[in-house]
Amino acid sequence: MLLKNNNFMKTIGLLKNLINLLFWGMIAFSIAVFALILMFFISPESIPLMFQGYTMMFDSFYSWNIWIVPFTNLLGFILFIVSIYYLKKCIEPLQKRQFYSEDVIRNLKKSGRLFVIIALGTGLIRIITAFVFSTYANVSVIGGNFGTGHQSAAVASSIENFNLFLLIIGLFLLVFSNAFENGRLLKQENDLTI
Repeated sequence: MLLKNNNFMKTIGLLKNLINLLFWGMIAFSIAVFALILMFFISPESIPLMFQGYTMMFDSFYSWNIWIVPFTNLLGFILFIVSIYYLKKCIEPLQKRQFYSEDVIRNLKKSGRLFVIIALGTGLIRIITAFVFSTYANVSVIGGNFGTGHQSAAVASSIENFNLFLLIIGLFLLVFSNAFENGRLLKQENDLTI
């Protein structure tokens, strides 16, 4: 039993460290990107050379359509940070072996739902955007003679493995939260009968 406890504590400690690294790394990355975006608006000439190609997105030549996918990605990234935060909040009760606590169940459920929302939301927006832009390109550039094969290819290329992975992880966390909820109810029922 001592060996199992030792392995559990090592595993949960590693998980805690990795989640903290991911969470704080994403926060630092967000701050750096925010500072870079501010530089685009305030002082475009001081932007490092490797990022100067992105300044074209801020020209008035491009319509709002160019912002759909980046905005969706930004929103997905923010929701991803929030979902990692909820996972981070699960670690302390798990370290105390409070597997069936309401905090763990609630945070797993919130994190799982956010992962599912990110996967389905960004995937759907990318599919719609790919379909609309490929149709627009077909009509305006090619003259409308390209057929529907290009639309299928555009839709297929917009579905990323990352979205599928997030969907799987989100559903897994929802199943886990339900299992912990059922375990909590059984434990309460067992405690009442004793």
